[in-house]
Amino acid sequence: MRFSILLAVLAVLFSFDAANAQGDLDRCSFAGQIDKADDGIAACDRLIKDAKTSAQERAKALSSRCGWWWAKKDTDRALTDCNESIRIDRNLASAYLNRGNVYLSKSDFEHASSDFNEALRLDPKNAWAYAERGSLYKSKGDFDRALADLNQSIALDPTYAPAHFLRGDLYKRKGDLARAMDDMNETLRLDPNYAQAYFARGRLSFMLGNNPAATVDFGKAIKLEPDDSMAYFNRGVAYYAIGDRNADAEADFRKATELNPKDTYAALWRELAERRNHAPSHLAEAAKTLDMTVWPAPVIRLFLGETTIEQTLGAASSTDPQVKATQTCEANFYGGEFALLKKNKKEAQKLLKLAADNCPPTFIEGTAAVAELIPLK
Repeated sequence: MRFSILLAVLAVLFSFDAANAQGDLDRCSFAGQIDKADDGIAACDRLIKDAKTSAQERAKALSSRCGWWWAKKDTDRALTDCNESIRIDRNLASAYLNRGNVYLSKSDFEHASSDFNEALRLDPKNAWAYAERGSLYKSKGDFDRALADLNQSIALDPTYAPAHFLRGDLYKRKGDLARAMDDMNETLRLDPNYAQAYFARGRLSFMLGNNPAATVDFGKAIKLEPDDSMAYFNRGVAYYAIGDRNADAEADFRKATELNPKDTYAALWRELAERRNHAPSHLAEAAKTLDMTVWPAPVIRLFLGETTIEQTLGAASSTDPQVKATQTCEANFYGGEFALLKKNKKEAQKLLKLAADNCPPTFIEGTAAVAELIPLK
């Protein structure tokens, strides 16, 4: 009788340990959601330290922990874990993929490319690997190869949301906004909690002139990632462009500057919203924390009353033609906004028209200039 009871107790304990081990395996497995990173790392820690974990499972746990550290932007810890995972199991494709992402975040394209290629050699039908290599090509500006890899990723796994997201972003960079929107819609259909996709779709809606839709998507991105200053900033710009949401715009720019006090553009747009709302200015105080030795410091000085529009336009004088073009775009837009605030409609129209016509397609200043010109006609 006692022997039977002992066996029953041991069976329960064994089942409990097995269930815990399986639970840790599931939680440790890298899934990419930043809100699950701490729980994932803790589960990986337990597996790695457990003497009963096999070498192969330890390698997988180290690879996953590498991914979680990468998601938390701790690239040094991530690289250490991935290196150890590969040392234990040189045939684990996921470890090369995670390490490739770490190298990519360090802008080490050569090592990232080597790791993604090795992952595909080990697992030629890995949709994740094709998506990551496509992301690498996109970062290098090789859009044709990027598109080929992302198409292959989607062909292998049409339900893989990150591949649709990356392809949508690539289409946006190529100027194909319709296809970009289709991919972002599909990304969010597959993964309704994809914060970056809401942000990207919001930017697309803004570029297409649909500011109400943009504010909705930026709001969803903020709900998922409430500390993302860029989501607040972009929603503020969309509110500002709508025209009758100035109080909302000011509130968003204020939040963006609180989250990132060194963001010169957030401080600058907050100034625009405050002036439009006849609210007290915070620009002089903000300038104390900003880098006033680099662009767009001349624009900040314009709004502080230290320079003129002509001097600001003249400050856009980089020897790099591309940099000069972007600085000129911004000088025209913010100069136009300054002229508008000074009731100089003719000057405002001229400068805003230059911004609308010549700003790069992805620059918020160009799209905002188009919106500002409408009531001036």
